[in-house]
Amino acid sequence: MSIASPIPVLCSSSGTVLQFDDDALVLRRTTEELRIPLRAIRRIRSEGRAVAVELTAPAGTAPAVHHVDDVSEAAVTLFADAVNAALAMLTEEADTVDGSNLVTARALTESREERRKRRRKIWALAVGLFHFALALAVGIHGEWTLALAILLVGPSFGAGSIAFGSMGADTVYRQWYLPRNGITVEAGRVGNARVLGGSFGTYVYTDLHGVCRSVYTRSGAPTVQVAYHPDKPHIAIVCETRSSTAGDAALTVALLLFGLGVEGGVITVAIGAFLGMYPGY
Repeated sequence: MSIASPIPVLCSSSGTVLQFDDDALVLRRTTEELRIPLRAIRRIRSEGRAVAVELTAPAGTAPAVHHVDDVSEAAVTLFADAVNAALAMLTEEADTVDGSNLVTARALTESREERRKRRRKIWALAVGLFHFALALAVGIHGEWTLALAILLVGPSFGAGSIAFGSMGADTVYRQWYLPRNGITVEAGRVGNARVLGGSFGTYVYTDLHGVCRSVYTRSGAPTVQVAYHPDKPHIAIVCETRSSTAGDAALTVALLLFGLGVEGGVITVAIGAFLGMYPGY
């Protein structure tokens, strides 16, 4: 059984992380990760709410230094003491080595799930700011009751319906495109899963690269047919009947039309409030 290291992990407000990892320090920034072996480090300097990782360097040359700012001062002290104690156990010949040459860097890229989450957050923030600004403008105009209605109805019924309709449109498109242009395989049931509070069957298929992937559906059958994109095997859909796809398409259209209608109504009400068409509100 592995035992967690007692050396604290330093996390700055900007998202930079510095941690001890066996025989090295790992410095992780937004776009890159540096692995700094202990033998490449001369010392760790505690500088209040900042820490400096000073690398070794040949005599007469200035050492490279990596800084992490705006972290817990108590954690910095513990971190520096612990790592310096580990460094004291290394041989003195490390001081003649250029530590910069021992540092390895790895570029960090967003995963597909991280990109989707970021886009959802941006969308939600933009929608919220739009309705808040619209409601505030109506309220400042003197129609606070209408402003409250806009703030409650717009994001939940208008933007919410459009968002669900957009997801439904993507699903309907995949149901049409992938069985015709993708690769269809059989997936076997391996268990159950809870997705958004609902119970789904978990099915596993193997793509053309030999990678096992999972899909979820409410079907209780022992096997289902799955169609996936040949160039992007992670994009897959459980093949449905035409009647089921038609029902999904009808619901998608209804959600989009309802959401657009609500948003149109919200904007119309706001314009009417600016024109003084609702006295007494």
